[in-house]
Amino acid sequence: MNFSKDVIQDFQELILAKGYDLYREMPWRLDTNPYYVFLSEIMLQQTQVSRVLVKFNEFITKFPNIKDLANAQFDEVLATWSGLGYNRRAKFLHTSAGIIQNTYNGVVPNSFSDLCELPGIGPNTAASILVYAYNQPYVFVETNIRTVFIYTFFPDVTQKIEEKRIVQAVQQTLYTANPRQWYWALMDYGNYLKKTVGNYNKFSKSYTTQSKFEGSNRQKRAKILRLLLQNEQLLATEIAEKLSIDIALCTHLLDSLCKDSLIQKDAQYFRITQ
Repeated sequence: MNFSKDVIQDFQELILAKGYDLYREMPWRLDTNPYYVFLSEIMLQQTQVSRVLVKFNEFITKFPNIKDLANAQFDEVLATWSGLGYNRRAKFLHTSAGIIQNTYNGVVPNSFSDLCELPGIGPNTAASILVYAYNQPYVFVETNIRTVFIYTFFPDVTQKIEEKRIVQAVQQTLYTANPRQWYWALMDYGNYLKKTVGNYNKFSKSYTTQSKFEGSNRQKRAKILRLLLQNEQLLATEIAEKLSIDIALCTHLLDSLCKDSLIQKDAQYFRITQ
């Protein structure tokens, strides 16, 4: 897909105008401190903005900078994270903060390759951090952005669109004069479209639905973590009894939490990773 200069200009003017009309105020927009951006982008992976807003303010109050986050005990970080879900991100965040503090003197890297080496940071998150923290013109796609491009450039879609076609469209139309403003506008317009015309993401080949949380192993893992935050250490049998989980399943879940470095086993006891 190749767009003419006129098409690109018209699209950019539309998006920038929509961005002005639909602008959403967020703390990591009001202050684009790289730490705030880094923290918010990890929180926003698989979590809605409304939930992140509450936790973000709690986080920066408790851990106002990279150094404070890096020096905190993991159980403090995990307890503060509680409620955002996908708790492995809390471990990634804490480990990354330590690397940033020790390797980059507490400054979030402004290099794509350096960011991608941090745990839990993939190409999309690395690109979004560079855009929002450093106003660098990188290409990335997420649900709101995908919605805008499918709605605008593939309005009569009859079959699912390959992600690479959307990426190409994002790359061709990127407003390099101010990437940060551009992506804010795309995000806000995409959020508006999802509420007014529906979820165009379902027309993308990369579209997947989030598995049900209630009753899932993910929910049981979260309950185990909350229990261990309230107790210094527990046996597997104690955890299974307190949470009414079959001991075989409980053992499997504990093993998976150990593998993810969220908890550790000392002798026969389990505790939050120290």
